[in-house]
Amino acid sequence: MEKHDRNWLIALIGAGHFFSHFVMLALPPLFLLMKQELGVSYVALGAIVSVMATTTAVGQIPVGFLVDRIGGRVILLCGIGLMSVSLLLVGFLSSYWALFALFALAGMGNSVFHPADFAIMAAKLDDTVHGRAFSIHSFTGYLGWASAALIMLPMAAALGWRLAIMLVGVAGLAIVLAMMAGARFLDDRQALAQRTTVDGQGPRGVAAGIRLMASLPMLMMFAFFALSATVTSGIMAFSIPANVMFQGLAELTASLALTAHLVASAVGVLIGGWLADRTGRHNVVTSLAMMTMVLFVLLLAFEGAVLAVTLAAMIGAGMVYGISSPSRDVMIKNTTPLGSAGVAFGFTSSGMSVGNLLGPLICGWIMDAGRPQLMYMVLAGIAAVSIVAVVLTRSRQTQA
Repeated sequence: MEKHDRNWLIALIGAGHFFSHFVMLALPPLFLLMKQELGVSYVALGAIVSVMATTTAVGQIPVGFLVDRIGGRVILLCGIGLMSVSLLLVGFLSSYWALFALFALAGMGNSVFHPADFAIMAAKLDDTVHGRAFSIHSFTGYLGWASAALIMLPMAAALGWRLAIMLVGVAGLAIVLAMMAGARFLDDRQALAQRTTVDGQGPRGVAAGIRLMASLPMLMMFAFFALSATVTSGIMAFSIPANVMFQGLAELTASLALTAHLVASAVGVLIGGWLADRTGRHNVVTSLAMMTMVLFVLLLAFEGAVLAVTLAAMIGAGMVYGISSPSRDVMIKNTTPLGSAGVAFGFTSSGMSVGNLLGPLICGWIMDAGRPQLMYMVLAGIAAVSIVAVVLTRSRQTQA
């Protein structure tokens, strides 16, 4: 693939991934405003984020099979369109349960990104650039998180939280139009036609996909995605009220700390992409990064820490998690047979959705009990357990 076309492909996929992550973090910065207007608990607000994660998780595996069968381009466009329309409707429906239902629909649209994005990149890009392409993909996602944390609260304060969400939907429709204009860069139909099984009998079927999902490497990477996403989603959803309550930070300062955490994740993923293209020890990179993340999250559990320590811990935790991401993705690609990228990334990424479901619920329950210190301790423990999944994945790969 020519460099010009490759750059456009990565740019368009990156724009969609930015939007996906922006939407995933569009609500948590608004929780304090929404709680007052809707009169619901933190658990109820966390449930809105969790239902989006649930429908994303449920959708990713069947979407993965569909991507491997018909290609990712059309599915990607439909997913972004569904998310955008769901967000636009927020301005016309006022009840908590209507909001809950709309974000459930948005989650269905969100389920397309990882299966479609990685299948398109795996089909159209050379192996020599996969590490950097995956890192840019993750980078745009982290930028989406960081931008949501930075933009949503000020925009909601100026326009109201419902109009702020509607404007995000308008931006999503603009991305759909851009992808339609550059559709040829995302067209993986030719590569799809060339995919064959190992025995040359045509596209891999459902039975082969199920066997792949049941293999130990895929199960362990599913577990790693679920555990690490529980940690990151918990930090994103509740670090602002936790740092206000526990560390005595001003609301704006706590919001900026979360933004710094997410920006650091974006920087870290670029470093991780460079490492992923220069080492075959992707399990070591991922494990060491997560070990370091455990230490940074534990720092947040120290009561009365000075502002500099809290900020350093937030930034450090984001940085090392970002570093782990490209190596994690390359590990999945390296264990995936030809023609099964949609299933592999759909299945493992559904683990991320499970974590995104559990994180806000667990942390919301702890926060309703008034225990922000315990929240950080629990998240550090979960991050520590995730390292075991990486070790077991490498063990099976070595044996193979």
